[in-house]
Amino acid sequence: MSPKRRERKITWKTVDIENRLDTITQVLERTKRQTPENKTRLLGKVDRWLEQIEEINDKIRYIKKVLTPKLERALDLKIRNREILIAAMFQPSTKNLFLELDIQYRGENNPFNDGGLDALVSLSESAKRFALLGDAAISMAVIYHFWQTVSENVGKLTQEKSSIVSNEHMADLCDRWGLYEHRIHFDPEIPSKGEIQHDKGTLVEAVYGIIQMEYGFEHVLKNIDYLL
Repeated sequence: MSPKRRERKITWKTVDIENRLDTITQVLERTKRQTPENKTRLLGKVDRWLEQIEEINDKIRYIKKVLTPKLERALDLKIRNREILIAAMFQPSTKNLFLELDIQYRGENNPFNDGGLDALVSLSESAKRFALLGDAAISMAVIYHFWQTVSENVGKLTQEKSSIVSNEHMADLCDRWGLYEHRIHFDPEIPSKGEIQHDKGTLVEAVYGIIQMEYGFEHVLKNIDYLL
């Protein structure tokens, strides 16, 4: 008799984002107090870092108080890991902030003894992973939906799926959910229309990735109507 195969489950480990940001803020404020006035370059960096962290905290407050309840009502489910949607909203442009902090406070000056800055650096990568999972789940759910309606015409099935999973189509849902304007980012330039649609599509994919991770494919299938 073959051994029983252990069920594999995709999970994500909580980073404790808000507490880590509070710790960094305290460290930066102490650095600011202890730095001589003639160290203008360092003081300028500290002020910029504090400003960026406060921007992140503002976004987090909105995500917790407004966006999360809105999505939970729309999807008819509770997001179990209260931090996971926050992580999904981190964009690649946030990475530089935490890399700069890691350089400034590495070694004995590091405020964390558990790789905390590395965890913050990797938040935008976690968001991409959620989107990758969501992309696969959406594609499968759309195929399930159209399977019985297009008979054996694979070309028609492929065409239907492509139109649904396009960034342009998913951007509309992103707008209805209010994801894009509340993403956590420091993009220095105005992106092109194509880049905006790509980012919007990725945010929607991340939401479906969270559904897949926390509730499984049946709940993705249940909520795929938002894209149809």
